Amino acid sequence: MLPFAQWIMRGRNQALAFVLIAIATSPIFWPGSILAAAAVTLVGLRLGEKQGTQLWFWGLLPTIAVAAYSDSYVPLLIITSSWITSLILRRTTSWSYSLVSLTICSLVAAVALELLATSSLQSYVDVYARFMQEAQQQMADAPELKALLPDSIETPFVAGLLATFTLIGSFFAVILGRSWQAKLYNPGGFQREFHALKLSRVESIGFLLLAGVLMNLGEQYLTWIWIAFFPFLIAGVALFHAFALEKKIAIPWYVLFYIVLTLWDPLKMILVLVGIIDSIADFRSRTRRT
Repeated sequence: MLPFAQWIMRGRNQALAFVLIAIATSPIFWPGSILAAAAVTLVGLRLGEKQGTQLWFWGLLPTIAVAAYSDSYVPLLIITSSWITSLILRRTTSWSYSLVSLTICSLVAAVALELLATSSLQSYVDVYARFMQEAQQQMADAPELKALLPDSIETPFVAGLLATFTLIGSFFAVILGRSWQAKLYNPGGFQREFHALKLSRVESIGFLLLAGVLMNLGEQYLTWIWIAFFPFLIAGVALFHAFALEKKIAIPWYVLFYIVLTLWDPLKMILVLVGIIDSIADFRSRTRRT
């Protein structure tokens, strides 16, 4: 996708055209909003806060139209969350701070959706309620799995789910925008940054406290918990990449890793645990000393 980045950086008009086209396709091609947010991130990181903010503003307008037309708030939330995080990443060059930013933005999005978009969320509630009913019927012979599902679906559950989608989409947008910048102007820079990603102890304690609070709010807030766990997951993935590069692991193993990560939830929890422990133990430093 590097040609996209080259086109975006040719000028303001090209960047704006890319963002508008990407957002226009988002109702039928969901990665469109991620590509638009990645363009905003790239411009903000490379050309500065003013240019990035201007592009975000003009990209924000069609996302508002998409939200009004289709009740799809995710494109609006993704482009805004990515823009805010790109500002923080440019000022701090810290990926852990960027994860904090993404987490806060997603929590604000979840609260805003629950308080301000209740009627719009109701249509999602109806869809997920039917899906959950079918899932419970299929799990009739597996009570241990059925117990993991909530008894009912309400707006907080859906708000958390959409906020989690926002978090994931925004993260990929910022990652894509930063990798574009590195490939164009600083080859290898993004890889070094991502491999070094580690949460501080203070950040880890904050995320764990947040997860504990969300766990005590009830089953309707189960979808919110992954917002708190997501930074640990990414820290675990970054650690895997760092060690894989050190051990010169072949590309097929990377592919297998991401297939298993996508399909097997226990690996997600293992990586979350690795991210938590790494914030205390600092595996990279220990490896360098040995």
